[in-house]
Parts: sequence; C-alpha cells; structure tokens
Amino acid sequence: AVHWYANSGNRLLDGAQGTPNMHRLMSIIKDFHVEKQHLVWATEACHCPSTGYAGGSLSISWSRAERYAHDILADMAAGANAWIEWNLMLDSIGGPNHLGNVCDAGLLAVPQRAEGATGIPATLPFEHLNHPYGPTIGNERTKAELNAMGMPASLIEKGIVAQPMHFYVGHISKHVRPGSRAVMALTNSNIGQGRIFRPEGQAVPGGGFNSLAMNGIELTTWPCEGSTRQQFKWNVDKQFQVFGYNWLGVPTSSCVLNAIDPSFEGVLLGSCNTTLGAGSFDLVPVPNSTGFDNVTVVLTNSNSAPEQSCLMIKELKNNGGALGPRGGAQIDFGDCISPKALWSFSESTGELSSVFFGEEVCMTTGWPFLQMGAFDTPNGSSEKVVVILNEAKDAANYVLQDGIKTLMAGSIPPNSIQTVLIN
Repeated sequence: AVHWYANSGNRLLDGAQGTPNMHRLMSIIKDFHVEKQHLVWATEACHCPSTGYAGGSLSISWSRAERYAHDILADMAAGANAWIEWNLMLDSIGGPNHLGNVCDAGLLAVPQRAEGATGIPATLPFEHLNHPYGPTIGNERTKAELNAMGMPASLIEKGIVAQPMHFYVGHISKHVRPGSRAVMALTNSNIGQGRIFRPEGQAVPGGGFNSLAMNGIELTTWPCEGSTRQQFKWNVDKQFQVFGYNWLGVPTSSCVLNAIDPSFEGVLLGSCNTTLGAGSFDLVPVPNSTGFDNVTVVLTNSNSAPEQSCLMIKELKNNGGALGPRGGAQIDFGDCISPKALWSFSESTGELSSVFFGEEVCMTTGWPFLQMGAFDTPNGSSEKVVVILNEAKDAANYVLQDGIKTLMAGSIPPNSIQTVLIN
C-alpha cells in the first residue's frame, strides 16, 4: 500500500500530490520484473484539519470531494491496481484520534441527530475539543441546510452524514469495478488558439481563482487549458509568481523556487522571499528570435553555472502511465541547450508553454482544473468508463474521442464530476 503524507506541508494535500513518485515506483516495479500478482494499492487521501461538516461550509466540503477524485484518478492513471479508503467512518470532527490530528472522511457518525435519538450529547467524551474550527458548525445547521450542501437529510435522520466526497468516490467506485484497467486518456485543447477556459482572442484566464497557488505545490506540465492554474506573472524581481486563495478564502501568493525538492525530485512553489529560496529568472531569446516566443528561462540566483541553470521539463517515469508523457511531467533545472529547456512566454496570458512533446503543454501549479480517467471495465455495467472531473468555477464543453472517432459531445458544469458509460 502506498500513501504520500504531506507531513510539515499542507495537510489538505495528503495523498493528492507527489504523483510523479508513483510513476517512479511503477517504473521500478517493471525494471525488477515484479510478478503481476503483487498488487500496488494507493490508500487514502486525507483532508485535515477536521471535517467539512464541522466547518459548516459547502466550499470546504466540495473542494475536498474534488481533491479526493483527483487523487484516485491520478493514482490509477499512474499504475496503481486499486485505491482503498483508510477511514470508512469518523465522528463529526474527524475523530476519535489519540494524537488529536483529526481528519476527514466521506461518512461521519452523528448519532445525536438520528430520528428519535435522546440523551446523546453533540460532543462525545472521546472527541478532542481543540480542533481548529472551534464549535462544530454542522451541528448548528438544519437538515434542510445540510441537504442543500450535498449531505442527504434522509441519512442524517439515521445518524449518518454522507459528505460530497462520498458521492464523488461513488462516481468512480460504482463503475470502475475489480478487473478494470486504466487506459490512455488526457484532456486536450484542440480549438485553434483558444483554450478550454479561455476563448480565442481573450487574454484573461478562466476557471476561477487558483486554489493551488500555495507554498509546497509541485510544478508540472499539462495540455494548456487557459486557466489560472497555468497563469504566471514575471514580476519586477524577475520571479515567476502565482496568485490565488486558500480553502478559507484567504489570498495566497507563491513563487517558483530556485532548487529541486529532494522528496518530490522537482521544482516547487514557495515563498517569494529570495532569502527563503525564491528563484530569479532571466528570459533569454534563442539565436535568431525576438520577443519571448522562443526563450530559455535562466535561473540567476543559483550555485550552478548559468548554462546548467535553465528551467526545463523533466519527463515522467513509466512514460506517464495512462495519461502519457504530457500528463504531469515535472519541472527541473538543467542544460540550457536541451530542447526540454525551450519555452514560449506570454506576458498577456501568463502562460509558459513548450512543444517539447510535439503538442503544446503549459507549466501548471499542481494539476489542471479539467481532468479525466478512462478504464476498460470487463466486469462493470459497461465495456468502458470515462470519468471527467471539473474543479473549475466555469463549465467546460468537451468532445469525447477515441482516436479520430467522435463518441459524444457534452458539457460538464462548474465544480462537478461526470461518469460516462460506453458500450
């Protein structure tokens, strides 16, 4: 079983980042010719602190559901044979826990809210009271209010809170049954100069605020979608800076760091203070080019020689698994004459893009808003299953294709998940 703990980092990201390390593991397994009956299970994707119910906010519980679905799809695409939930049910604040580091789960026990329940206190003796939210706000919500937040009143009457993440997981687990296999699938903008979230002719990125513009987030490359997760400002200090909001609505800002993280083996976002590791960069046009259409991005505050200090793509091991090489390659520093170090930067859109893989990719904070996973499902209710996840605050139109064959056209609403069954 494999799990990535954020430790001193952002506990909301437990299990949800570090996917390139899963690709490395699968590559090692192949290199050592491990027999196929030995299975790799990805396990849990904690959300801490406490629970969405305790926070009493739809935005909190819904964003945690999206993070769960992202983690499952990313692990399965990387090659995991299964994904298992660690906590099947917790109490209203995410306990009991003898360490006090209460975390979330899809199902919560609230026996005091069961129909006909008497004499059951809202806070049971084994619960820790020093969780970050203070009072459990969900206990103050009516069943109708919670029902409108995606927590069915019919289950609350039985003493159970089913949070949105429970239903997000169901979009996958109900249809991707044992014996299923992840197959190649990747979202891609194929509409001229337009993007999924930014129409052609516009410079303002879409998708809503960037919730991954925070310290500790890994930098990756994905097909360009025209969203705020792929918008970087080259500021007056020659730093690549991103802006967004955290899960509590507090503004955030981070910068590309000047060193490789030893755990992630790639470049992360961090403080914009140069004494704390923020990188400063020059954009150097390649010979016979002008502007920023063909540049190398040279780190200027590094101990390495300038010709070995260029921002560059680091290919995924395992050839990117079911997402392919464009589905989350990392960012590294290295040889400035490598084709991996050739970029195009648009100051108007904030996109730093590359055609190293043949088709365009953009540097991304963590992962894109629009994601998908596809599976052969011989033991399911259909032959194939496609799960589409939209973390953006904008809807996304799509055409589902199998090679050059168009299967269907559709649209996915903001902050939602869809499961498409194909025979």
